[in-house]
Amino acid sequence: MGTARTLAPLAALAAAVACGSVPADSGARLYPAAGVIRGTVLYSGPHPCSRAGHIVGNAVMLVFDRRNPPPPNGLANTAVNFADVTGDALFGDEPRYTGSDTYCPAQHGFTDTITASAPFEIAPLTGGSYMIASFFDYTGDFLPSFKFRNLPELGDIAGGDIDTADALRPVNVGNPNYQPHFLPVEVGVAQPLEAGALPTEIPNYTIPDSGYVADNVSVAIGAPLATTRPYFYPQGLQVNFDLSSAVTAGTISTSVDQSSDAPAMVQVPGALEDPSDPTYPDYAPVLTIPQDIQVLAPPGSVTPANANNFESKFPHLRLEFGMPTAELAIAADPTQPFHMQLQTQGAQGSFLVWQNATLDPQTQTYVPQQIAEGNNVPYLWPLVVLSKLVDDPEHATDPASLTPQGDAKTPVVVMQGITLLGSTMPGQPEALFATVTSALTGQTFKGGQPVIHQQDHVTVLLRPSVICFDSLFDPLNPDKRGTLVTPALIGNAADLDCSTSPCKPSGQSGAPLVPPTLLANPQIASQVAGIAQGCLPMGRYAINAVYPDGQAWTVPNEAGACAGPNSSEGATDYAHLTCTLKPRPVLYSQGNRAVVEIGPAQDPNFCMTHPVPAACLPTP
Repeated sequence: MGTARTLAPLAALAAAVACGSVPADSGARLYPAAGVIRGTVLYSGPHPCSRAGHIVGNAVMLVFDRRNPPPPNGLANTAVNFADVTGDALFGDEPRYTGSDTYCPAQHGFTDTITASAPFEIAPLTGGSYMIASFFDYTGDFLPSFKFRNLPELGDIAGGDIDTADALRPVNVGNPNYQPHFLPVEVGVAQPLEAGALPTEIPNYTIPDSGYVADNVSVAIGAPLATTRPYFYPQGLQVNFDLSSAVTAGTISTSVDQSSDAPAMVQVPGALEDPSDPTYPDYAPVLTIPQDIQVLAPPGSVTPANANNFESKFPHLRLEFGMPTAELAIAADPTQPFHMQLQTQGAQGSFLVWQNATLDPQTQTYVPQQIAEGNNVPYLWPLVVLSKLVDDPEHATDPASLTPQGDAKTPVVVMQGITLLGSTMPGQPEALFATVTSALTGQTFKGGQPVIHQQDHVTVLLRPSVICFDSLFDPLNPDKRGTLVTPALIGNAADLDCSTSPCKPSGQSGAPLVPPTLLANPQIASQVAGIAQGCLPMGRYAINAVYPDGQAWTVPNEAGACAGPNSSEGATDYAHLTCTLKPRPVLYSQGNRAVVEIGPAQDPNFCMTHPVPAACLPTP
């Protein structure tokens, strides 16, 4: 069950921070003692590529706090720290091609698996319990500072400090729902938990005055990634629901209202931007949600009409896979900065959509999962999560809308989506009722394995709630769960009486919008400590599509806008899709419009009596 470790305190701070001698003043320490993770990275995979006498790519070790892991199990958008081992150091005995182009042995028939190893060290680290995710950057494209190249991609070799025996079990090998069991790496001395702490709660750790080393950590890299990142650009949908007659009642349809690949041609209702601003067409969101959004409770009788009535009140977001035709060649051009793995001829690729499942330890079989609210709605990948960006209404400090909100004084705020299955009927839109029907008839999970669907887009229902995490950056609070916030806790059920035309609402009043057992659901219990009624925090929200192996894509990203007039790139020249100071291509679809906004309330009085809860607001 993994590699045994010895944890030894350091004799001197110099070793802890790996930066030589540290000057002292009258015996006082200028820098606090720090921690180190030290060990060996083990590679098993194809021969690496080489160019100009050097191995292409590095082994990258990313360190995350176990109390805030990266998606899909957490919210971390950056690693706590990272280190790399160069390809030259890792593959000391591997031949190198000296030409100016790149030579990859696998493309020339050398398909055998090789092994290699090298030492690594990661420092400085504060006290904590960490996990290490790792990969070998086979293509040499990894750039940690840019969202469009900050994660592994097709052909990279994934791994980490994981339970390799668990990963190699037959029930897990090749299962798309398998998520590696990352082994904890404790740096420092664990402190006692408070009375009443959850059994799963991770304690705080302190670093001794002499420093601390977590030694003999083994990082295994050996799982080639077989898919590209889920590239997409977003569109806001208008929902149409027909109640006019008993014949057509219950018909639901959607149409694209706004798309991030084109400027806004009309004013977007509820947008936070000033419509008189000349930059408005390039900043207006693809979708807006009022902060007092009202929806219906699930129907008591599940019929197509009732289910469609329930769905019709949810905001709908559509993610188009890949890039729009006008941007495809530049996005995939290896001479341009983006290097997206999109085909320029034929199909671009597609979303892979399947039902999540977890392993039952008793039966040793995977069990398909529903969303946290239940009602037979399958939990489908990709998971789509919206994350609040910093408030910058004038787009002055963050002109490209790239900075996620979250620090010691401002909470992380997320909104989770419900992914729908694409329609299997030509000409019919995807819908919640059809997704449930597909799951109940075995079209999403069969024989212990998910049924994988290829879709050129996914439609996502956005829940009328957010989760506010106000303790993620508090080093003294070990409980990192958030508060679920929703404008209403009860409402009218979505049942309809269509015995006469037009159909009339007939649902029970005072029906729960939030299931009473929600906090008992493991999906929610691990993230949410409590529920509060209140208006949602206004602002711009980035859109993230995530898979269980960590493959992800986020908009907006640096490909879609320039860093701003005070940067070396300059501002975005939207007329020519380049930067004003340092010219480079701009992919409009990935830029400022690729957001969802939570805007002002439809009824301002409601938010006066149900204000945004404190857990969602900055602290002084």
